[in-house]
Amino acid sequence: MQGHQPIATMTIMALNALVFLWDAVQGSNVMSGGGSEAARDFGLFAPYVEQRGEWYRVVTSAFTHSGIIHIGFNMYLLWVLGQSIEGRFGPKVFVPMYATGIVGGAVGAMLLEPTSSVVGASGAVFGLMGVMVVLQQMGGVNIFKSGIGGLVLINVMLSFRSGISLGGHLGGLVVGLAMGALLGEARRRGAKFEALVPFAILVLGALVTIALFPVLDRALTAF
Repeated sequence: MQGHQPIATMTIMALNALVFLWDAVQGSNVMSGGGSEAARDFGLFAPYVEQRGEWYRVVTSAFTHSGIIHIGFNMYLLWVLGQSIEGRFGPKVFVPMYATGIVGGAVGAMLLEPTSSVVGASGAVFGLMGVMVVLQQMGGVNIFKSGIGGLVLINVMLSFRSGISLGGHLGGLVVGLAMGALLGEARRRGAKFEALVPFAILVLGALVTIALFPVLDRALTAF
């Protein structure tokens, strides 16, 4: 699927690594993420977003991780999926996809874990997995023979463990399935429609962002 260098993928990975290293220098436990200043200052937490107006947390939370295993697993999946998706469709498609996955994960997290502080790129990564599932399915590929189907199922099952944001994962996955359907249908219709995919994903991202406002309002009622 290579056609473009995965520059955006590598840039996102580098930003995640820089935040993790900065957090470690501040005294965070690199194994467990305990004492993380990044999680405190950049994590997604409904009262801080709504009452303090710290909307940047919706994005910065996706570049913050709780421990080396957390960031390592997310960055591995990002590298594998990013090479495939950005490598085939380029950064103009990949970047809005990733951003929309971030917001989708935030919506899901605030719906299912409204009182939690959430960090990690998992929502965006699950979004990319959702895209790959639909593209392979529409392309006639058996998703369980290719491995992406099993990868999604295993990660969804792991999402039920304590301390993991099930909502963030499912929110990203649902948005990813929708993005995959948009891209797959555009490819089926031809080059003119495929050229409109970045715009279509931006529109979807805007709708998901609008949905985040009432979701955060609802989350505050849980406190």
